[in-house]
Amino acid sequence: MSQYNPFEVAASVDVVAEPAITKVYGGLRRLPYFAYLFGGYILALLLTFGLGQALGGTAATGAGATLFIALPLLAYQILSIWVTAKRLQNQGYSGWWVLGLIVPLLNIAGSAKCIAAPEGYADHKTLDTAGKVIIGLILATIVVTIAAIAFLA
Repeated sequence: MSQYNPFEVAASVDVVAEPAITKVYGGLRRLPYFAYLFGGYILALLLTFGLGQALGGTAATGAGATLFIALPLLAYQILSIWVTAKRLQNQGYSGWWVLGLIVPLLNIAGSAKCIAAPEGYADHKTLDTAGKVIIGLILATIVVTIAAIAFLA
């Protein structure tokens, strides 16, 4: 387009390239999420075991002692809900989808998606190589577990 003819095709010098808009998802990425799930659970189990041994092993009975011993696992479960909501936000979903983890079979698909899907998965719906490997490992673990149960039964 020129100043004299508005219908003229624009020359390449007249076209201004706009930079692509990148969306910032925030939330929690894949590796810190997995590290929290694995490391946090091990730490909670060790704290629970340590509290049980500190209170005398099987000598500590009663509802108060049991609640005190289970306190690290309860704290881990509450923090897991928050961390999973942050991971879902990183994928581009609403954090309220964490309630879907209560529903049977949806919890398996949702958990696998939280562990394997890359940032912004809700927008592009494609897994990267790492996500495909993780999904393969999850499926292999499920198949081996079912085979072991069938073999031992």
